[in-house]
Amino acid sequence: MSCNDQVSEPFFSHRSCYVNFAEHLLNSWNVNVLFPDAPNRWSDDDWAAFLKMIKSFGFNCFEYWVTPALFNTPALEGGGIYGEFSRAMRTAADVARSLGLRTKALVALNTIGPEWYFACPNVPEDRALVLKLWRHWLTQLQGLDVVGIFPGDPGGCNRNGCNYETFVDLALELTGLVKETNPEATVEVGTWGTPFSGWDDDMRRIPDWDGSWKMLIDEKFTTPETPVHIWNGNQERAERAMDHFLKRLPEFPADTMVAINFGFSHTGDPILGGDAREYAREIAKTNRINTWEYSLSEGELICYPHWRLPHLAARRREEKSTVPYSGGMSYTMSPKLNLLTMFAAGRLFHDPDADPDMLSREFCAAVFGEEHARLGELFEAFEVVQGWGHYPRRTWSRAALRKAYAEIIDRLQAADTSGCSLPLFPDPDTHRRDLLWFAERFHEMAGDSPDRERIRRDYWQRALNIYDVIPMSADERAELAAKNFSSILENHNPGL
Repeated sequence: MSCNDQVSEPFFSHRSCYVNFAEHLLNSWNVNVLFPDAPNRWSDDDWAAFLKMIKSFGFNCFEYWVTPALFNTPALEGGGIYGEFSRAMRTAADVARSLGLRTKALVALNTIGPEWYFACPNVPEDRALVLKLWRHWLTQLQGLDVVGIFPGDPGGCNRNGCNYETFVDLALELTGLVKETNPEATVEVGTWGTPFSGWDDDMRRIPDWDGSWKMLIDEKFTTPETPVHIWNGNQERAERAMDHFLKRLPEFPADTMVAINFGFSHTGDPILGGDAREYAREIAKTNRINTWEYSLSEGELICYPHWRLPHLAARRREEKSTVPYSGGMSYTMSPKLNLLTMFAAGRLFHDPDADPDMLSREFCAAVFGEEHARLGELFEAFEVVQGWGHYPRRTWSRAALRKAYAEIIDRLQAADTSGCSLPLFPDPDTHRRDLLWFAERFHEMAGDSPDRERIRRDYWQRALNIYDVIPMSADERAELAAKNFSSILENHNPGL
């Protein structure tokens, strides 16, 4: 099957491409919807080109996050960046609809403002503000096909008696608001976390917590039992939380979908909160279920050309064989860089049995020419960066990596993209030059004496210079991202 062909009937009916353009994940390959005077804004034509591309890859839903910076009190006045965002997303939804794509807005239930304030539903003023903001955005974004009610990360609450029951109660109330403002929209309730991220003991408990992100992550509150601010729930709590959710699920509209992974953990594995498959199967008896496994395609922090195709394919096959999923989503924070991953993810939603190596070669043949199909094999050498979702299938010697990067450089320099048969965004030659830039830096870092400080500066300028003109995000991760990029392969054992 060629890269322009797809199986006649896709196996998964819900195939979502999720672009996370939140304030802490901005980079030169992501869209800037938050800061009108900063770079990386997309025109209406850019949105149309992106949506046409993901449609061609096999997706049937475009997913985005109404980020905390937008979910903020000034939005209620309208205008400014809030009005522009509403207009851009409505335009994108119109284009998506014309292409046969659905649009899904994801909203963290109670996370407010660029400083990430965790509003408490049991404080009347906080609850009222949460409901006002939900109503505002549901009204501004009318015409949505799917609305995702997301528990947290960031978000949630364990103040004033809040727990997973509070989340379910408020999710049910918000579902009614969705149906009031967008009668045709389907609600998807997320179980992300251990489960329900940020609610009661999934999140560390802090005496006299004020609901601020800054206080939540203060290292003085770290304990052996809660080494991080979330992902602290155990299996006993997961059983109580899911039993309660299953009991309340019939109160939601019949078309409600539920996002639930194989396991209640950040990797979708049966650790932390344990195995989720039993609950997924039970929910699927009455409601459609989707996966929402975030790190299958790429992680966060460092932008680079990912190649996680074997693990992604294995998960799709497992989903097909063990749990009756209706579909899922594939995430990206670099929609103008990781085109190969998006291509493969879309195809694997159509055919979970597709060969990931063949998909990689077919993409490269379509973009760079048949004589450079081998790039699809060589790009695996990029997947050496430790981080969330990194499950490499082989170990590389430093010499083998350097040889692979050298061949990638030679082939990308020689490739003619004028015959590209896929509707890429950005254009094929821009994509070629972006990949070449990364190959050159990886090649240097695989050598004996890379200038890591210069590479750090290069990466900042190439990937993160938007933070020279916008406020740093609440979690202040951009500087760490540049440092970590320049440290790639620094501790790689050259003797392997």
